[in-house]
Amino acid sequence: MTMHELPEQARAGLSDIEAVVFDFDGTLVHTDIDFAAMRQGIVEHLRKWGLWEPGAEEDRYILELVAWAEERLQDDPDRQQQYREEAKKILHEVELPHCRRAEPFPGVPEALQRLRAAGRKIGIITRNSHEGVAAVLSRHPLPYEVLITRDDLRNVKPHQEHLEQALTELGVAASQALMVGDHATDIQCGRAAGVRACGVLTAKTTLEQFHELGADFAFRDVPALVEALLDEELL
Repeated sequence: MTMHELPEQARAGLSDIEAVVFDFDGTLVHTDIDFAAMRQGIVEHLRKWGLWEPGAEEDRYILELVAWAEERLQDDPDRQQQYREEAKKILHEVELPHCRRAEPFPGVPEALQRLRAAGRKIGIITRNSHEGVAAVLSRHPLPYEVLITRDDLRNVKPHQEHLEQALTELGVAASQALMVGDHATDIQCGRAAGVRACGVLTAKTTLEQFHELGADFAFRDVPALVEALLDEELL
């Protein structure tokens, strides 16, 4: 069996799932974005603007760090807009070259096609930009009903709004959905939205870490998840 259920007391099953919402980078596709370089670029940006403070990075992901500094410019909309555009350029300079050569993980296109053929709805929510996602999907189309990038709303995952908006557009209740991702933010987002959360072991997050995060399930990869989801003998 390819499925690991986490934790034992939370074995809710998968047979009633009507929609699966996936993370993008690290879950469906391998982009290998240099997030260390991206973070360093944003830190330098904050220093340039005089917005840097000791401890500003603590407990903040890159996008949240950008937003934290942007809020400090709210009394000057023109400067705030300029800051925002410069930060966006820094993010794109790191993200887009990787996305332009990224590919789906093996078996992912076929797995999603199988999921759709079985009548399940597919959503994608991602902290990537719309341009970055398009750079991948223009070369490697994937089936989905809903796609929500960081450019489409203010509060991205792990904030539950990201997933809740996807469920609203999909027309599916939280109790009938599954959130799937490779990162802590995906599990945190699912739990905050009251959705069962599933980890995939395609990046750096380990089975033990998914357990600690409170994931309901973890699978080797997306094809293994879809196999279990559609094969009642595995449930």
